Amino acid sequence: MKTRIITALVALPLVLLPIWLGGVWCTALFVAVAVIAGLEFFYLMEIAGFHPNRWLGIAWLSMLALNGWLPDLFPLAPVLVAGLLISVTDALRVTENPAGRWMSTSVGAIYLGIATGQTLALRQLPEGLWWLLYGLVVAWTNDTAAYFVGVTWGRHKLWPRISPKKTWEGTVAGWIGAAIAGAAVVSLTPLPDAVGLAALIGGVCGVLGLFGDLSISMLKRQSGVKDTGHLIPGHGGVLDRLDSLLFVLPFIATVALLLAQ
Repeated sequence: MKTRIITALVALPLVLLPIWLGGVWCTALFVAVAVIAGLEFFYLMEIAGFHPNRWLGIAWLSMLALNGWLPDLFPLAPVLVAGLLISVTDALRVTENPAGRWMSTSVGAIYLGIATGQTLALRQLPEGLWWLLYGLVVAWTNDTAAYFVGVTWGRHKLWPRISPKKTWEGTVAGWIGAAIAGAAVVSLTPLPDAVGLAALIGGVCGVLGLFGDLSISMLKRQSGVKDTGHLIPGHGGVLDRLDSLLFVLPFIATVALLLAQ
């Protein structure tokens, strides 16, 4: 726990400063994080026996992510179609599990690339900085509350086949924490001061964060590993830290766009 806290205190300014600055700094941070997460994802798929084309996947992932910053240069539909055609062509030339190669390459690129692209697009909105911070605070509060309540009072397992340590007590506490955090953030920032709506959005983010977490837990369970990597002391890999955000931040981007209309 001490290592986790020290790492978080060191990493937090390194993450928040580029987000605050926006532009090329935020883009560089997010694309770099997405690339590292992509390498971890494809490593898991390799262990599981799917043999993805990791470098093709990383290139495709990066272009999907850059769609959020330069949509005219990296239009979403053409990048998606081109990636699918190139990846299936690559899979057709191999003899060992070609379908697994195509699907694992495609899923990794699309999953991480679009989530990152949506997050970058969110940052470009007039109030995008505050919405992005809202999503981060809500997701982190959800994870923290779920962890501590689960460790202290958790008795009823949520989904032991996928994530043996998760409990219903911790999960519900995380949702409540996310709702409270959502209401608190709008009270302290220039976001629309609709506390009830913010709490509802925060609660939904808590549920989405759970599914993001379970999705990566499923991959780790399939691959037989405890962590997606070892880059972050006390926390595991980058993908371990991103799991809930991969569902939460695209949802926040959609909410922000709807409320801006």
